[in-house]
Amino acid sequence: MEEVADEEEPIQFAKVFPRPVADVLGVGQTVFEEIRESQVDMGLEKNPWAPFDDEYEWGLAEWLSKRVNKTATDEFLKLAITKNRTQPSFTSNYTFQKKLDKLPTGPGWTCEIVTSTGDRVGGDRKPLTEQHELWRRDPVECVRDLIGNPAFKDYLSYVPEQVFADPQGKTRVYDEMWTGDWWWNMQERLPSGAVVAPVILASNKTNLTRFRGDKAAWPIYLTIGNIKKDIRRQPSKHATVLIGYLPISKMLHFKDDEGRQIARYRLFHNCMRLVTKPLVDAGRHGVDMICADRNIRRIHPILVAYIADHPEQCLIACCKENHCPRCVVGTKHRGDHFDSPLRDVNETRATLERHKNSEDPHLFEDHGLRAIYFPFWSHLPHTDIFMCITPDILHQLHKGVFKDHIVSWCSTIISDAEFDARFQAMSDFHGLRHFKRGISTVSQWTCTEHKEMQRVVLGVIAGAVEPRVFRAARAVLDFIYYAQYQAHTDTTLARMQEALDVFHVNKDVFVELGLRQHFNIPKVHSMRHYVQSIRALGSADGFNSESPERLHIDYAKDAYQASSKVDYIAQMTHWLELQEAVFRHGMFLNWVASKGGLGESLDSDLLEDEDEEPTFADSDIIPSGLLASHGYHVAKSCPFLAVSVSRLQTDFGAIDFIPALQTFLTHHFPHSSISASQYDRFDLFKSVSLRLPRRDHISDLKRLNRVRAHPAIPNRDRRKPPSPAHFDVAFVVEDHQLWESGTGFDGMSKSLSLLWAHDADTLATGLRLAQICAIFKLPSHYGKFPHPLAYVEWFRPLHDPEPATNLYQLARSTRNQRRFASVISVRDLLQAAHLMPRFGSSKVDVSWINGDVLELADEFYVNPYINFHIFDTIQHLY
Repeated sequence: MEEVADEEEPIQFAKVFPRPVADVLGVGQTVFEEIRESQVDMGLEKNPWAPFDDEYEWGLAEWLSKRVNKTATDEFLKLAITKNRTQPSFTSNYTFQKKLDKLPTGPGWTCEIVTSTGDRVGGDRKPLTEQHELWRRDPVECVRDLIGNPAFKDYLSYVPEQVFADPQGKTRVYDEMWTGDWWWNMQERLPSGAVVAPVILASNKTNLTRFRGDKAAWPIYLTIGNIKKDIRRQPSKHATVLIGYLPISKMLHFKDDEGRQIARYRLFHNCMRLVTKPLVDAGRHGVDMICADRNIRRIHPILVAYIADHPEQCLIACCKENHCPRCVVGTKHRGDHFDSPLRDVNETRATLERHKNSEDPHLFEDHGLRAIYFPFWSHLPHTDIFMCITPDILHQLHKGVFKDHIVSWCSTIISDAEFDARFQAMSDFHGLRHFKRGISTVSQWTCTEHKEMQRVVLGVIAGAVEPRVFRAARAVLDFIYYAQYQAHTDTTLARMQEALDVFHVNKDVFVELGLRQHFNIPKVHSMRHYVQSIRALGSADGFNSESPERLHIDYAKDAYQASSKVDYIAQMTHWLELQEAVFRHGMFLNWVASKGGLGESLDSDLLEDEDEEPTFADSDIIPSGLLASHGYHVAKSCPFLAVSVSRLQTDFGAIDFIPALQTFLTHHFPHSSISASQYDRFDLFKSVSLRLPRRDHISDLKRLNRVRAHPAIPNRDRRKPPSPAHFDVAFVVEDHQLWESGTGFDGMSKSLSLLWAHDADTLATGLRLAQICAIFKLPSHYGKFPHPLAYVEWFRPLHDPEPATNLYQLARSTRNQRRFASVISVRDLLQAAHLMPRFGSSKVDVSWINGDVLELADEFYVNPYINFHIFDTIQHLY
């Protein structure tokens, strides 16, 4: 095995495939090289922006095509200032569109007419028929376009790997698709030297009209598993492409609803068979393609994953919606905690054939099949369509198991009013949504709201529900968090399975409380297939339906708005073709710039990561020395200048500021004769940003933690209320000797050890929680100190978790009946923390809703779900 090193991540060990893979058959030109060569042949070597005159005209064209509709474009180009000063080579929308038509495009669109014959008879006594338009692109050409795109050169893999966390090869790591078992096993079935191109499809019907009308589209998207999943997830990268629009019909030429429904199912499969037909020969025999690195390889595009919600998963699997699309579990046993045999492609195909021949096999009813006799996947080579049904975190977990079930059940137990009150009284944390009116008034739920609820819901229900309800809810929450990991090991998968086991052990409490009669819930059952799917295809974040939902905006809704709303699909495909051409030309120009063809790189927003969190330059981060790459950043200038000690005490709550500062001075400046004085003034910062070490196996990671410490700030607009006060809580390294000799907070630089030892009476890591009340500069006359300082109020040391909730319980630390406070260096701040009030079993005090609950509550829980960094550490993973 060879080492796979990363600057901040632990070393991994990769086992390479034992036979030749990805043989190079020759060298060719990438599409960008072909475009550049044709420009040179036409004498346009110095004008890569062609067909536009120069960089500035191209910039105008790019902006017009992306931001301005046709009518407004025509008006803009006919303005006197445009014609006389800007003077573009195109003078109207017509000539502008002609210019755009000259840009190189991707795979072309075709429209096929698919005819369905109904069971109703027309006036001529012949069966009524309906013609449906299927708009599609060749999926093999789309694969060729993706795998040959030079922009993806550094993000492509052509070979399978088995990755391990240890040199002995005992702990597998499942991350990208090429680290899963499916690719390795498929490679063994293909000829030596071949390359697998795992095809990932996604489809979902979406409305096009926002407030009225019934216009809808059914887009089909395609990407390949060779591209890294974090690139595939970013719409701005265009690593997932649109390959078709399926027809939508009410099937009124059928007599009854049952006939119309089965006709719609068959129409879907007929159309998908036409869309995927090119994959049959290409997957079986392979196709020579020029890859992004200019090498020619034999590519086998094989359907491996299909992203869809539950109704569409059942449509794909040809089964009823009260059955599982992956296995043959009985409809009355979906809530049972045991594995059922997976559906078998050959058996299903044979059962459908026998039913078509009126043989009425019992498996047709037992497996909940529908009368779809020619499924589109039946002749796709090397494809097990039932294994292609991937986890759907959005619909199955966030919206389904969590929101529709766990939250609903707990709300019923507690009462909607109390549930809302507890959400209203929840303590603050930077970036955490505060449900000011509770959750019952939220009219439209998105994945964002679901995730925000998950961050605090255990604190809401703690004490208000019996222990078994709490354990079941926490187990579901653990499962959801594990499911979102971007990389897994055998250990994390075992803990994921353990969380599911705990839920099933405790779930009967909901039946006893009268909230459920059974657990034959498809989305609950779907959790049984997550671990198996991750081992086969890599981590589940690579198949989340959030990505296709986001693509609907670009490829359906925006395209529809650009049309005349009549015969709109045809217009949408043309508009998208032009948008794609503009994007490709921008990528081409960046490629030319990277080769030195433009002198210096162009400024373009096309390559920006829209999902990436803004970060400071490395030079702006002050290393803390606590962990590798850990550091902090404060503003260059203080917003609060010359603050008096009396204001520190009243506005910032730094009651014992002078004695705490004196203790700090005595320790760090033992030979100084200057004492802390109440007459001194201090410059204060609003906040400090803490940069956390990378954890690439965690999703939704925010590398920057912001810790705030400021009073209410008046709004410049007097009509609006002031910005509220924020005094955040953080983990602080109180004892550096214990910290450096102990296990460490997240284990990045300490052999990835455990944060909390459950068998210890107290934590022996040198860590402690504190509320940050003020962040300030030490005045120069006291001496020179290299870091800003913080006035903090301590909480008591952490002990064993509370038995009923398994959450760590905290209270304020006091000395002589006053809060225990200190002045510390900002470099000792490790990470922001969230403390949830310990509500208990009684109703929420109304004052907690309108006041500062950190000041009003006596006891708190450490929130392990506030972010993945803390969750990952507390769960003793990695």
